[in-house]
Amino acid sequence: MLYLQKGNFQKVVRSMGGSWMTSNQATFFGIIFILLTASGYYVGLSREGFRWVLLLVPVFLFMRLAMNTLDGLLSRERNTATVAGEIWNEALDVFGDTICYGSLLLVPGVPDKPVILFLILTWAAEFFGVLGKSMPGGMRRHETFGGGKPDRAVWMGLVAVILVVSPGFIKYFSYYLIFVSILVGLTSLIRIRKIIQAARGKEYKSYTWIGK
Repeated sequence: MLYLQKGNFQKVVRSMGGSWMTSNQATFFGIIFILLTASGYYVGLSREGFRWVLLLVPVFLFMRLAMNTLDGLLSRERNTATVAGEIWNEALDVFGDTICYGSLLLVPGVPDKPVILFLILTWAAEFFGVLGKSMPGGMRRHETFGGGKPDRAVWMGLVAVILVVSPGFIKYFSYYLIFVSILVGLTSLIRIRKIIQAARGKEYKSYTWIGK
């Protein structure tokens, strides 16, 4: 799984930040690449003569992941991590995917139902990943069956390239998204299973703002 390469990826990404970049700057650049990814899909698929723009989508997706990783690295390295920062980071993961891939809903001819299914399952996978932190034995779950955030970036970057090389593949785009959605759904199931396993044998207490 791609997440197992996180250590190597972090080494590469850290060199991009040098000594000048702050975690807030990394977050800002990450947002820029989210918007560039969304624009790349929309322009490349809906503007005649601009299909080549889709070739930039994998680059934008890589840079989005790099900035997201760099944000956390710099925060921990410089001891500037905060609760608010973590909330913002997790929210940006979900909203970032929604903006990146939700832009496909604006493209004429792209079936909306598979895109919506993909987005809903993406939200679920991220939700269960975060939920693991609030359970006994809690930790942020990153297990994946080819449907984690880095995996999704690879699948969606790949299809952008395919659509440049073979524009007719758009006819099969629905099936492609359904296939990727299945992987994302299985990722959620794996994370749920890991949460339950980690909590086994440990005391569980549930609280709300009004008490138990």
